[in-house]
Amino acid sequence: MRVFIGVRLPESIKEQLGAVQEEVKRASLKGSFTDPDNFHLTMRFIGEVNPEQKCAIETALARCTQEQGPFQIETAGLGNFFKKNKWIIWLGIKESRQLHQVYDQLNAELLGEATTVADEVAFIPHLTLGRGIVLSQEWEDLCKVPLPSDQKIPVTALTLFESVRVNGKLVYRPIADFPFHGQTSRTISSKQTNP
Repeated sequence: MRVFIGVRLPESIKEQLGAVQEEVKRASLKGSFTDPDNFHLTMRFIGEVNPEQKCAIETALARCTQEQGPFQIETAGLGNFFKKNKWIIWLGIKESRQLHQVYDQLNAELLGEATTVADEVAFIPHLTLGRGIVLSQEWEDLCKVPLPSDQKIPVTALTLFESVRVNGKLVYRPIADFPFHGQTSRTISSKQTNP
C-alpha cells in the first residue's frame, strides 16, 4: 500500500480551495487538478509500505500526538513549484511554529521506528490545487486575482492516508486518525473513501 501522513480539512476550507482552484483553471491551458474530496495538508509522504512498516508508522504517529494539543493554522496566498515548464500550484499556509514543531517531532518518531529516511526536502506547508499545469497567462497576473479571505484551519489530529485508485479515480483514503491530547487512534471504516 502507498501511504502518507496528513491533516484533514473541514468542508468549509475545501469549498474555499475549490473557489481558488476555479480561478487557477481559468488561467490554465491544461493540468491535473486535485479532486476537492482529496484536498488535505501533507505532513509527510511515505510511499509503499508493507503491513509491518504500517504498524511502525502508526506507533510513531501515536507517540507524536501523545503530548500535542490542538492548534490552528491559517491559509495564505498562492504559491508554486515549477518543474519542466509545468507548474504545481497551491494555496500557502502562513508561518506556524506549532506546525513545524509537529513536523519535526513526526520526523524524529518515524526515524526512531526506522520506517523512513530523513526528509530530503524543506517542509513548505501547502494545499495542492493542481499539478502539471500549463498557464495561459503570466504567474504574476494569476497572483493578482482576488482570492477568498484567509481562513483558519483547526489542526486536531494527524491522519494516515492510503493513496488508491477506485474505479480509475485517485482517492486519498483515511486509514486511521491520531488525535492530539493523547487520545486513542480511531480506525476508519474501510467503506469510507473520502477524506
